[in-house]
Amino acid sequence: MSANIEIKIGKKVVDTKKDKALLESIKSFIETKKELDLQTGKLKTIKDEICSKAKVFLKDADETTVTLIAGEDSVKVAFGWDINISDEATLTELLGDRFDDLVTTKVSYAPTAKLKEMSLIDDGLKQCLTVKEKAPTVTIAK
Repeated sequence: MSANIEIKIGKKVVDTKKDKALLESIKSFIETKKELDLQTGKLKTIKDEICSKAKVFLKDADETTVTLIAGEDSVKVAFGWDINISDEATLTELLGDRFDDLVTTKVSYAPTAKLKEMSLIDDGLKQCLTVKEKAPTVTIAK
């Protein structure tokens, strides 16, 4: 087995390095990622089964959490909801004067792709922005 690693930037191979440790790391990453994906699928199936039973147990209860105990093992299942406003005008009409008491209004500013690109170059822009390096991602390329 060859320990040559091709270094491809964009669509062009720019170099080849002999690095047995990196080769092993790449192979180990791919193998571990495939195992993890398989286990994640299994875990989702098991979680769905537990949640399905938990819903039945909570059907007539005013609670949203149930703990299932099997000897020394136990799991806690908590249900919840994301509630968002989809029709502000109708909600304003329905709530009337209570709207401001019951609804939080917030303004959000988000940079465009162009501003993000510019912020990496222009130090003046950096004074107005928070620029943090993201954690690198590693995915299987093939």
